[in-house]
Amino acid sequence: MKKHLSKILAFSLLLASLPLSACENGLGFSSKADNVLRVASWDEYIDMGGSIYAYDEENPELEQFKAWYKNTFGITLSEKTKPLYEEFVDWYHTNFKDSENYQKDLVVQYIPLQDNETMYNKIKMGDRYDLLCPSEYMAMKLKAENLIEPYAQSFFDENISGNYYAQNASSYTKEIFKDAELSEYIAGYMWGTTGFVFNPNNIGNSANEARNIMKSWNSLYSPETTNKITAKDNARDSYFMGLGMLYEEELLALKEEYKKGNIDKNIYKSLLSQKMNDTSKSTTNKVKDLLKKMRKNVYGLETDEGKMDVVTGLLDASYQWSGDAVYMINEAEFYDLELEYVIPESASNIWFDGWVKMKGANEELATAFINFLSMPQNVVRNMYYIGYTSCLKSEEIFNYVAFSYETDETENTEKYDLSYFFGDNHTLTVDAKQTYRQLFAQYPNEDTIDRLVVMKYFEKADNDRINRMWINIK
Repeated sequence: MKKHLSKILAFSLLLASLPLSACENGLGFSSKADNVLRVASWDEYIDMGGSIYAYDEENPELEQFKAWYKNTFGITLSEKTKPLYEEFVDWYHTNFKDSENYQKDLVVQYIPLQDNETMYNKIKMGDRYDLLCPSEYMAMKLKAENLIEPYAQSFFDENISGNYYAQNASSYTKEIFKDAELSEYIAGYMWGTTGFVFNPNNIGNSANEARNIMKSWNSLYSPETTNKITAKDNARDSYFMGLGMLYEEELLALKEEYKKGNIDKNIYKSLLSQKMNDTSKSTTNKVKDLLKKMRKNVYGLETDEGKMDVVTGLLDASYQWSGDAVYMINEAEFYDLELEYVIPESASNIWFDGWVKMKGANEELATAFINFLSMPQNVVRNMYYIGYTSCLKSEEIFNYVAFSYETDETENTEKYDLSYFFGDNHTLTVDAKQTYRQLFAQYPNEDTIDRLVVMKYFEKADNDRINRMWINIK
């Protein structure tokens, strides 16, 4: 779920100047021009250039990496000097010469928005886009309010040349979209989990004790974390944490029944979803009491700024989205800290962001843009640039993950099976620490994914009640 990444920049991007004749609808843009693609997404959520190819050419090791990258993905780093939205225009004009739009100057307007609620409010005020990249709950809400439309069935046909999304979509993420009843409406972009980033040396008496403490939702009000931990400053994530605390014992018992084979996977997942999406008034009141208890224990609430407090050692733990967890673990190494990431053992959140089409979208340009971003080399570029994990799989993407994490060492290593995501026979040999560090944050193991739950959108009455509750607590 695209949140506030470490590099938050305000920008407005335009690939070509918009003619004055296209600015006549009072909103400052044209919503119908057939050569214009309007894309609304998040800050720094597409490769903007200046990252992958910004290497010191005098460094032999980096030269070796550049050679590897060219052999793996068929493109040299020095060639990658444009943002992906600009490269899309070049690619489109090269590959779609018969299109009517090819005869015109293609314009891509990339509009960064602050969050899902800002996106929703702009749409309700009349702004029009071709593609949006909302998080899972907002995609559900937009569908329920008939503000988006399904993709043509041909878009999902793996046998059509150029359908890179259909050919590379992971069966794992497709199943998640199916459960969320979004299969025909969304093209997955990034996905991940929520959990705790923590310093295992500063909580409890040992690293193992720290891990046992932090794998519980109750760590949010544990004496071992008093004034050492932060929580999220938003109603949805806080309410989810409250449900985790409220139902933890019940969900652990349910998990044990599932592991014993007394209930099947579908029933287990359904019961998890019911509990972690319970918005009844009685449950809200119970959650409120637990969140008040949590609020007294945590150092503070944060949206983005709290990451560096843990990275630099000022604080010892924080509830985070997995993409930010990877960033924090990476950055902490500059401060000689080895942070870890854990997903609560009872249940936690699985989120995803994906491309959806607004009603009346430019079908040709929208699907072409998605397929361009779904080319393996562009998937890798975006994963590298923003630090989050793509919903897509391919051998090239797996090779990139292997390059990032696989080791030739023979001691203190473990086999890490990614077959659930990439298909059979995709296992890495990794440093054992990666089972609770960056790799685990990007691709949790198969045992963990069974207890992940999509948090659905709240109906208006429930949403208003939960927001009021959170305002009173914070």
